[in-house]
Amino acid sequence: MQLGCLAQEKNFRISATDFYSRIQKEQSPQILDARSEEEYEQAHLPEAIQIDQKSDSFSQKVNDLDNKRPVFIYSIQAGRSSRLAQYLSEESFEEIYVLSPGISDWVGSGYPLIVSQTNSKRVTLEAFQKILASNDYVLVNYGSNYCAPCKKVAPILDSLQNESTDLKIVKIEIDVNPDIIKENEIKTIPTTILYKSGNPVWTKVGIPTVDEILIATNEN
Repeated sequence: MQLGCLAQEKNFRISATDFYSRIQKEQSPQILDARSEEEYEQAHLPEAIQIDQKSDSFSQKVNDLDNKRPVFIYSIQAGRSSRLAQYLSEESFEEIYVLSPGISDWVGSGYPLIVSQTNSKRVTLEAFQKILASNDYVLVNYGSNYCAPCKKVAPILDSLQNESTDLKIVKIEIDVNPDIIKENEIKTIPTTILYKSGNPVWTKVGIPTVDEILIATNEN
């Protein structure tokens, strides 16, 4: 099966608030996780079905859905979920909703998430707060290893680490650290925040530059 052409993509995107509200109205919601099995195992929305467009079981999973009932689709951002939505639209599904800008909005809004407790990238909120309090300057990057823009931030942080010995850098994976994401109200990734004595003093949504971060550190 070929996926639909994004050039004619319809707009299925809604906010986490609307996404959650519409799900609550369904007795047995069709929630589709458009990410890989590995991502799904790390964390996923309650009642979600993992449906990877690249997997051998994709066609069967689509056939098992009811095209007369609403489907709710999400991924790290809205790329994979939008492609799946477009495909389902072409397969005569009548009501489709895509979580936008992605799972970060869901987590940052405090909605429920089933998280693996054994993931090595999991950090407790208490441990995170201790890190912020024990260093004068802490730069925290909120993102995901599965987010393309987030991957572009990694070499910037590496370069910054080589330039500054006074700045502690912490990476927080959004889908395994929901308590931290909710506490800091992170709705979009990548997001980078500079904390001074535990308080946020500078925020960058998107991909920061080394110069931006150094200037923010000097000015605060």
